[in-house]
Parts: sequence; C-alpha cells; structure tokens
Amino acid sequence: MFQKAELCPHYGSCGGCVSQDIAYDIQLQHKASFLEKLLCTFWADPIPIVPSPVLFHYRNKIDPGFALKRYPEPPPADFVRESILGFKERGRWRWTVDIADCFIGPEGVRGLLESLRRWRIQSGLTAYDTRKGKGYLRNLLVRDGKRSGERMVVIITAPGALPDADAFVATVQEQFPADSIFHGEFSRRAEVATAEKLTLLHGVPWITETLHVSGAGEGGEENLISATPAHFIRQDQRKVQELRFRISPLSFFQTNPLAAERLYRLVRDWVCRIRPGSLYDLYGGAGGIAFCCAQYAETVISVESVPEASEDGRFNAAQNGISNVSFVTATVREFLSNQAKSGGLPPGSAVIVDPPRGGMHPKVLKRLLEMRPAHILYVSCNPQKLLEDLAVFSEAYAVVSVEAVDMFPHTPHVETVAALELR
Repeated sequence: MFQKAELCPHYGSCGGCVSQDIAYDIQLQHKASFLEKLLCTFWADPIPIVPSPVLFHYRNKIDPGFALKRYPEPPPADFVRESILGFKERGRWRWTVDIADCFIGPEGVRGLLESLRRWRIQSGLTAYDTRKGKGYLRNLLVRDGKRSGERMVVIITAPGALPDADAFVATVQEQFPADSIFHGEFSRRAEVATAEKLTLLHGVPWITETLHVSGAGEGGEENLISATPAHFIRQDQRKVQELRFRISPLSFFQTNPLAAERLYRLVRDWVCRIRPGSLYDLYGGAGGIAFCCAQYAETVISVESVPEASEDGRFNAAQNGISNVSFVTATVREFLSNQAKSGGLPPGSAVIVDPPRGGMHPKVLKRLLEMRPAHILYVSCNPQKLLEDLAVFSEAYAVVSVEAVDMFPHTPHVETVAALELR
C-alpha cells in the first residue's frame, strides 16, 4: 500500500509516530497480531482491521505543548532556557521535541509553526513550567475540517490576557488562515490542552465538518460486524448518510474523521442488527455516534461531561433533523448513579461506551454490571484497557464479535470494537 517517500524530520525523536518507516499493510498486520494475542482470552478468531483511507495529514486536531528546552549539559542556575513548541520525546515524557512540521497533523501546519516561532521570540513570552507553576504559554490547539476546509487555532496560556492579541491573530493568518481563533486560559498544573476560560479573538466561535456514513454494501468493505446475519442488512442501510457537525474548541470529535466514517458504519451496523428501544451513548462528545445510529433506535441518550460538547450536540441534532437524540451533560458515573436511583435502564436497552484512553472508572463498570443492559458495544482507543474491562464484564457478558478500525496510522494505537451480549 502507498507509503510516503520521505519521513517526518522528527521521526525517531518525537513520540507520536513509531512506524512511518514500515509499509502500511505491514503495520496493519502487526496491529492485528497484537490484538489477537492480547484479547485471545475473550476472542479466539482473527480480528479484521478496517484500514484508514488516508495515511498522512489525517488528524483534524493536534495540540503541541510549549516547554522549556532540554540541554545536553545542565545549564547554570541563572540560565534562561529557550521556550519551544512540540510533542513529547519518544521514551522521555518529561521532555519535549521542538517541531517544525507534523506529517500526521493538519495540512499546512508547518507554516503556522514557523510563524508562531517568530511571534514567540518577538513577544518575549515563555513556556509554562508545570513543575514550578511559572511561565505563560501552555498549548497550541489546531483543528481543521477535512471536508469543510475550515480551520481553528487556540492559544492556551496561564491565566491572564494575551499580550498584543492582534499580533497573534495576524501571525496566524499570515501562514494558516483560520476561520476561528481563540485564547484559552488554564490555571491548573496538569499537562492537558484544555481551558477554563475562552476568549474569541477572530472569526466565528466554531468550525464545521461533514461526515458521510455509508451502510453495508457501500464503501468497498464487506459487512463489518462478522456476527451479523446477512438478512439483517436492509436496503435502507445502503444509503449514505450525510451528517453535519459544529465543533467548538473543547468539543471531542474523532481525530481521523475520514476513518471515523468507517468506524461509525460499523457501529451503525450493530445498532441496526439489535434495534434497541433505548440506546445510551456514553462519552458521547458532540453526537457523532448517536446521530449515525438514531434511525435504528427509538430513543438515544448521549451522555457527555463537557458542556460545550453537549451544546454542540444539541445544535448538531437540530441541523441534521434528528429529533430522537437527547443530550445529558454529566459525567458517566453521575448519570448512571442517577439512573440507578430512578429505576435503572429500560428492558432491552443497548449501551455504547467510547471512553477516553484511560478507560472507564471502576464504579462505572460496577454500575453497568448492576444494571445489566442487554447489549454493550465497547469502542476503545486503548486495547489494554479494553482487555482489563472485558475481564470485569465477563462476569455477566459474552463477547460476540471483535473488530478494529485503524484510526491512527504510523502509531501503535488502533480503535477496537467489541460487542457484548448478556449471558
């Protein structure tokens, strides 16, 4: 399969990509082998992996961090370290690699980074040191719409107004014309690209994206749910569903949207097969999974802890003409606790969980086991956590299918989807 002729200039030092020098078909073989060995306790069959349709510049979001440069020899105590912008070093997560480009990030980011390097030097602003709680610049968040072509840039800093914000906006527009530019402020020492306060500096408060989700028989793949009988594949499922999304700075949206179309097709096939009355989409983000499944469930409840994402979800439901999806702004733990107090989940309910890389809280697992939904689809970006959680679910559930979608070419990560049925 196609492989880019040259490697990223930071390949080998940056911790983001680990296999750019390996042909893509071999990468997929390695990932399949890894999954099969890891999950063999619960699934003995081969695990098919749906490839990503794009291999480079597939990410619609990157969030490099500002940091103080590491030097081969410790500098004098009064030495002022240079501030840099980049990603964590491979195998050395205390340190950051100063990057000039990113081959898997949004196209055109090289020019943006060059411009911001000059702006940073001219402004005299320094990187925030999470260990000491000193400095100002924290993260740069860049988003782009793969189908819309719209762009967003967010500069995240320690609390305080951005000095000469007009110069920052002009610098961004010079090399990376953006539809939306924000300043975000974050006070805690955690190394996460988020903000407690957002100020719109330029343009509109969100960007848009469109996804095309095909049914079985579209897109060139075979039926993606191996356990699905052929007679469940309905004619109406063969149509391509176009979904439009509004994306705010803090909203979660799949980082490889063109591969996400294939993931959502897989999820939709599963929901089409079981036809639940009530479908619960836990960790729902801005509603991507909920919307692609809505036509095959009576009601869909999407649970998301980030208020901005829930707000985007409600807007997205309206603009897509979807009336049976509702959004609850709460942590999954809080939501399930409230559901338990009000009588649990309706009989025959189905649950989709798509947790962050750290997996689900143990109390969420415990609560789901207590509630006993008839069907669970576990969408995982961390197979190791999936393995741990399957061991807990095995008390009451059987794994009936495992498949994967490669959302992250050139990295060790792979999106894994396990369908569970109540014994």
